[in-house]
Amino acid sequence: MPEIREARARDIQQLLALRLEALQQHPLAFSSSPDDDRLDLEYLKKIISEDRQVIFCAVHGENIVGMVGAFVQPQRKLSHRCDVWGAYLRASERGHGVGRQLMEAVVDQARSWSCESIHLGVTSGSKEAIGLYQSLGFVSCGIVARAIVDGEHAASEHIMVFHLE
Repeated sequence: MPEIREARARDIQQLLALRLEALQQHPLAFSSSPDDDRLDLEYLKKIISEDRQVIFCAVHGENIVGMVGAFVQPQRKLSHRCDVWGAYLRASERGHGVGRQLMEAVVDQARSWSCESIHLGVTSGSKEAIGLYQSLGFVSCGIVARAIVDGEHAASEHIMVFHLE
């Protein structure tokens, strides 16, 4: 079972490679494309160094096989919520509880930030992810039709919220 931990500066190259893999293999699961993704070296350094942003990694040996990123909204009126901006787990690691561990790390982090809720968006084609989020207590609060459009292909997005107690 992979170790779940916060990303470190030395992880940046692997995180960038994993992100590129995710964007290439699942183009309708993410709003970014490989050619317009803003997640670059400098941006990752910033995320890793800031207090109310986090990337959790699933590490198998020396290899990062999964990641999830989350942050607290900086605006005062939104500072009660944690937003998940992206999650990806290699296919070989799915179905073994690793995704659950990554999301549980986000839940624990959101609680430590004193957040009231965690928000995320997941495309309709990501049935396993939707099932995972529901099993953790996330509820769907709406669906945005054609939220992601890539040429002739489109995907709806489920907006999901987990209310922390």
